[in-house]
This record gives sequence, structure tokens and C-alpha cells, in this order.
Amino acid sequence: MEQSVMKRFLCIVATLSASLATFAQEYRGSVSLLEFDGKTALFAAEGVSSKKGDILRNAEETIFDQLLYTGIDGINDSRPLMNKPREQLKTKDFAVNFFKKRMHAYLKQDASGKNVLSEPMGQTIQVSAGYSCVYLIPIKYNVLIRDLKTEGLLNQ
Repeated sequence: MEQSVMKRFLCIVATLSASLATFAQEYRGSVSLLEFDGKTALFAAEGVSSKKGDILRNAEETIFDQLLYTGIDGINDSRPLMNKPREQLKTKDFAVNFFKKRMHAYLKQDASGKNVLSEPMGQTIQVSAGYSCVYLIPIKYNVLIRDLKTEGLLNQ
């Protein structure tokens, strides 16, 4: 009986460790603010992914993750935009669905309504986690702020 409990415990610990490692690695790229005019913020963001096709998406998600939950130098006094930790926002539709459904609404668009293409700043390189590339990514900051205020989630 004791061996069975120990095996279950070890399986749970291994599963949690793998999950936490995956979660912690999801947004590990660096982000720097390059320009900000009050409406649009231009970032240089590193995307890291095991698949080349997912590097840009990871760079975009990294920007929003840092903007919302940890803060970026030069924006909102380097404080996160969300007024509560990620763990307390799970019941809020805005936070839960942000990366799946809402994130692309904040990427800058041209006059025809199409997203302005993010530009790679260099070559895609192979790293221990897969592939990495730094992109220039414009964000509609004023629209993001408006929506966070509307949802009652803005850290002021």
C-alpha cells in the first residue's frame, strides 16, 4: 500500500514539475520599448519556440504577458497594467481569453484594417529551446488601456 501512494505522489510531482517548467518557459523572451507616442508602442521582442512558425506568436504573447503582468520599462512607470495578479483573474473573461481571442485586436493595423506585419530584426537562430528571433512589433497601447479601464482591470 505504501509503495502505491509513493508512486502516485512521484507521478503527481513529476507532472507538476513538467507543467511548471513548460509554463515558466512559455514567455521567456526579452522585451524592450523602442518608441511610444501615447497611442502606439513599438517593441523589440524576442520570440522563442520549438517550431519556427510559432516564434512571432511567442514574441507577441511575451509583450502582452510582460505588459499585463510584470511591467516593461518606459510604460506605466514599469508597473504591470493589470491591477491583480494573474491567478486572481481567472474568472474574468477578458483575462482568460486574452491570448486566444483578444490579443490580435491590439496589434497595430494599417488603413485597410489589416495587421501591420511585424518585422524580424535579424536571423532566426537555433537555441537550446528550439528557435529564437527578435521582432519589431507595434501595439495599439491606447486601445488596450481603454479596454482594461472598461473591464475594471487597469493598474493606475
